[in-house]
Amino acid sequence: MSAVSQSCDDPVGDAIARAAPAALATKAQQPVARMVVLAILAGAFIAFGSIASLVAQANMSDGGAVRILSGGAFSVGLMMVIIVGAELFTGNTMMILPTLTGDLDAGRMAGAWAVVWTGNLIGSVAIALLFHAAGGLSDGVGEAARALGDAKLGKSALATFSSAILANMLVCLAVWMAMGARTIPAKVLTIVGPVTIFVSAGLEHSIANMSILPLGWLAQTGHAPDLARGLTNLFCSTAGNIVGGAVVALGIAYGHDAWRKAE
Repeated sequence: MSAVSQSCDDPVGDAIARAAPAALATKAQQPVARMVVLAILAGAFIAFGSIASLVAQANMSDGGAVRILSGGAFSVGLMMVIIVGAELFTGNTMMILPTLTGDLDAGRMAGAWAVVWTGNLIGSVAIALLFHAAGGLSDGVGEAARALGDAKLGKSALATFSSAILANMLVCLAVWMAMGARTIPAKVLTIVGPVTIFVSAGLEHSIANMSILPLGWLAQTGHAPDLARGLTNLFCSTAGNIVGGAVVALGIAYGHDAWRKAE
């Protein structure tokens, strides 16, 4: 997101909104091979955040303080995505903004979404498998993974969809604010708060679920994974995340009159 930071004379409000359409469009126009690699890395980074969150929950009660700690631990995953410049599907849902301003073709946006979502899945599952092979799901971490996975799969489709809207409103707010942050410490500060809220509230983030669900299944030795419910969760959370990202990007852009295509 460095292009946004460089183009903002004022790193808040109006300046970010006016620079965002072109910056988001540029992300979608990368070569596919580069996009795939960066998407796999983003999935891996979010999976590391999932692991940190589960470690924070291990052998602990399900209290508010533990949830806050878990959310703060998970935020490290998005920090890595933003600072490294990897490609995360949930943040890229905001590409609907340059599509509506005319900076990005709708077909290109859909293609970028498909590539990045798939790459995120590959990276997420790979880290889950490696963590299991490393023995990371022993003791309380495995129990936390099972409990969290069961809680996510136990939600109705409507609850998952609604929860995912809220989750990605928060994630995209973090990404949006980080676009205007000029230093790494500033980016970190903009990310921690919104991400801690979404994780501690138990909201649904499709890419996080790509690692959390496999980790829960891997921790359940002797039980076949419920793939049908897992796919339903990913479908509903992905759809909700798209809506949440669109609400944030379009709402802020409209509020700052940033609809006109840059000259």
